[in-house]
Amino acid sequence: MNGAMNTMTIVTILTGTRSSAQGPRLAQHPDGQVSIQTGRGTLTGWPVARLTPMGI
Repeated sequence: MNGAMNTMTIVTILTGTRSSAQGPRLAQHPDGQVSIQTGRGTLTGWPVARLTPMGI
């Protein structure tokens, strides 16, 4: 190994009004949407806000 860390960011995106998907981030688009890899292919949607635990 060369010492470099391979960090995979898992993100959740909205794919419709009542559906979401989760997977490794592939791309961040200029309009704010994110593309992820799923078991069935690539999906693009709006990222779900990430909550930060209180007290940290």
